Amino acid sequence: MLGSEEIERVGKALRLVERYEDYLFRRAMGVAFIVCGVSFPLTAFMIVNAQAFAELLGTSPAAFIAFVPTITMLASAVIIVYVFMSAHLVYSRMRKGSFWTDFPHMAAMFLIWFLSFYLTRFVPEPYFRVSWLWAGGAASLISYLFMKRQEGHWDYPVLLVIGLMCAASSIPLLLISDAQLSTALSFTVFGACFIAGGVYSLFEASRVLSESEK
Repeated sequence: MLGSEEIERVGKALRLVERYEDYLFRRAMGVAFIVCGVSFPLTAFMIVNAQAFAELLGTSPAAFIAFVPTITMLASAVIIVYVFMSAHLVYSRMRKGSFWTDFPHMAAMFLIWFLSFYLTRFVPEPYFRVSWLWAGGAASLISYLFMKRQEGHWDYPVLLVIGLMCAASSIPLLLISDAQLSTALSFTVFGACFIAGGVYSLFEASRVLSESEK
């Protein structure tokens, strides 16, 4: 049987592992939020102004959209997948489990975000101007509920906050009669919500790591 001191040491070690896991995923989430907050509005801006960019580069708008925004989104997706894959690999090694046991959860999260933004193409005017806010809000809220139902320490309120902020901010933007202004503000608010969430998540990751070192 383990003595009281050994039990305490084991318990302390488990708490350190849990905190480090929390740090890994908060950091990955922070990076992902910031990438989304920068790349999504940037991509939308390039698509909206494709004609001007195409004339500047001496190509057609269709060719510009097929190349530049696509590369931007692919690069962003690669960065996001990489940071979460890295966190999951470290998590699996620490738990001495298989990486593939968590793969269904990762695939589900990817589908939640992909479908949320893919469905924006079916949103009619005048609601299309805020469709990305709805997509970001819906994906964040669904992810929050999905992760909270999983085993372990997967309660990240920052997802809930971002989701509510995106959804709430879309209402006053729909009341603006100038469609171009409303669209520009929608992209700006989207970026601000996600970047703020990313910075907060990185701050929380640093706090968790500093507590684990005490």
